[in-house]
Amino acid sequence: VIVSFSWLLTYLKKSYRVLTFFGITGFVIGGLIYLASPKIYEATFTLKLPSANAISPLGEIEKHIIKPVPTALDVKKTLLQPANLSNDVVMICGFEDTNEGRKKLVNSISSNIVNYDSGLQVIIRLPGADVAKLCANRLSEELLNFSNNEKDRYVDYANRSSLIKNSMLVNENAQLTAPIRISDGVVYPRLNRLLLGCLILGLLLSCLIDWVRYLWSRAR
Repeated sequence: VIVSFSWLLTYLKKSYRVLTFFGITGFVIGGLIYLASPKIYEATFTLKLPSANAISPLGEIEKHIIKPVPTALDVKKTLLQPANLSNDVVMICGFEDTNEGRKKLVNSISSNIVNYDSGLQVIIRLPGADVAKLCANRLSEELLNFSNNEKDRYVDYANRSSLIKNSMLVNENAQLTAPIRISDGVVYPRLNRLLLGCLILGLLLSCLIDWVRYLWSRAR
């Protein structure tokens, strides 16, 4: 079947009522889905990792080589393990302290290594702006404590070990590069995209029904 512009105009004139009905129905369903769905907000913060001097294979402090301790990848890995999250973080973020709750929280968190491996951007998406902000505040505190403790152990080893010949020169703690930011509005679901998608699905469903009816009439 060749679909021409004139055929398309004829189809639209003939079926505009059905198309309008299914389009409006899809639009309304999209609105109902939006109203029933939890409104997801996004909280973001960037962690500047603690730093210290590197140690050469010969046990000498590298004065001119400063490295993050722990690495951004190590901190990122802690966020991927549900067992690493404290009970306090899980509860404040609105989840039950169960394996399932911890997995849901891990799935709500994403992170990106930034600033040439010296920083970690953490993004949290949770229902409600207040919950997202509280969760980000508590999680940032926990990551700061974890990072600084790892760095302190590294520096302490370097200063105490008889294998290391010099004292550590650089000893900087982790810090947030900026205040925690909360999205101005809902990041999911997006109302305009949801309504447009449901509208298009309604129109496509109408066309599909017409096509099936056409094939059925020809078969009979």
